[in-house]
Amino acid sequence: MKIYNLQCKNTDDLVTISVTVESDKLETKELWFSTSQNFSNHICRTRMDAFVVGLLYPAMQIGEDIYVDGVVSKKLLFNINNYIIPLLLSFSESAKKIKVSASKTTSNKINCNGIGTGFSGGVDSFSTIYNRFEKEIDSEMRINSLLFLNVGSHGFEQKSSQLKFKERYKYLESFPREMGLEFAPLDSNLHQFHPWGHQETHTLTSISGVLVMQNYFSKYYYSSAGLNYGNIINDAYKYKGIDIGVFCDAILLPLLSTETTEFILDGAADTRTDKILDLANYNPTFKYLNVCVSGDDTHENCSVCPKCLRTLLTLDLSDNLEKYSNLFDIAKYKISKGHYLYLQVASKNKDSFAKDNIELARDNKIILPGFFISSLFFLTNYGLKSFLKKTIKTLSPKMFNKIKKHYK
Repeated sequence: MKIYNLQCKNTDDLVTISVTVESDKLETKELWFSTSQNFSNHICRTRMDAFVVGLLYPAMQIGEDIYVDGVVSKKLLFNINNYIIPLLLSFSESAKKIKVSASKTTSNKINCNGIGTGFSGGVDSFSTIYNRFEKEIDSEMRINSLLFLNVGSHGFEQKSSQLKFKERYKYLESFPREMGLEFAPLDSNLHQFHPWGHQETHTLTSISGVLVMQNYFSKYYYSSAGLNYGNIINDAYKYKGIDIGVFCDAILLPLLSTETTEFILDGAADTRTDKILDLANYNPTFKYLNVCVSGDDTHENCSVCPKCLRTLLTLDLSDNLEKYSNLFDIAKYKISKGHYLYLQVASKNKDSFAKDNIELARDNKIILPGFFISSLFFLTNYGLKSFLKKTIKTLSPKMFNKIKKHYK
């Protein structure tokens, strides 16, 4: 794979930076990123770090070495070849070992003072803002800028993903304005090179977007995937080949840093449940919390997808539900609550998020259905086939066989 022809163009109110990607197994394509002219000075026009990081996983999947006809961070290139590639090989069984080289490297540091994080309106991003902006008193560590990316979380199809990206940005931008923080949108077609889906490669695609703006960011907090350090250590193997964030981030993020931009994993000291309970004291979340993964082309929370239900259950168990009645359809949630609670209990041994909710319920002396009864509920109400699809990954083989035998 050859990455070359770095270009930066101004069109209407946008600035677009792009490269040509030439591959034996992929068609020759253009990879691009674009943002508003208001953030034109943030764009790094001299280095191709962003494109190397963004295309690393695709190249490893097709087994092609990468040659960059341009300048790459010496530190990043060293880390990719010696540490990141072996780490990704441990994450993906289908990845192949490759080598990355460039026509020129640099160790020069760009003089910049942006301290940023991504803002999607979700629990993890809000938690980072609450702790590293609202509570942070050290100006050298305090966030002063937010970034909103379109690199996969809005879907694979280009047109629909752009529509959802623009709709969500328009909805979310009021919060940064209220806080006095700049909020840069960054659109891209990078997800077209990642057909595996956002969850599998989100760290690499997101960091690729941040490195496009390397002229501005000296530090960037990357919000953790919702598990604390203990759960990451105990459960990371469950996410092998599924979620690069849980499996790799604690090791991967520092290795993606360049001479200019330092990447910091933020939020791994707390579980997702801990974060939700903390944010229930943060008024802006009552207006802007956005956790939905329904896939609809809207910014609204559907109140019944897995992430909506998981979040609402935590709020419900902690007596904070009504604070978010303007953002969620509480009536819809309550209809689904009973079934979902059974699923949480049945999943507690294999799902860290479910385990945290169950422990929260017990701490608050809320009576829950038993594990065995909850598992049987799903078998008898949804059938074995449906159970296999939705729940098999959350149970140990021994327990599943026990339940299946009883069901028969």
